Amino acid sequence: MSRHNFLESGFTLFELLVVMAIVAVLTTIAMPSLRATTNEALVQHARLVLHRLAIRQQQFRRRYGRFAEQHELPTLASLEAAVGRRYELRVESASSSYRLILIDPEDELPELTLNDLGQWGAPMAAFQ
Repeated sequence: MSRHNFLESGFTLFELLVVMAIVAVLTTIAMPSLRATTNEALVQHARLVLHRLAIRQQQFRRRYGRFAEQHELPTLASLEAAVGRRYELRVESASSSYRLILIDPEDELPELTLNDLGQWGAPMAAFQ
């Protein structure tokens, strides 16, 4: 039976550094794709949140005869935490119409708008 010396077994420092460099390069290559996929998923969640807010607007109008102001709607964070972290909600409302606007303060995600007719704003059409 042969005994291996403890110092002779395993990887050299150079081999470990090469593996770490390869992993770093692969990670650098994969990150933009991962970020784009994550952002697309977040935009889809944001669209669902806007649909939910549009439903709330219709319910509010049936009950009170007008559309809700921003402070009368639920917060984004209460509807979807991830959307609330990245987007800010703005509501433009009148007695007979409204427009829901989601804006990313960091300007990495597209602005999303939805009006009382169920029409998406121009930025959303461009994103699809």
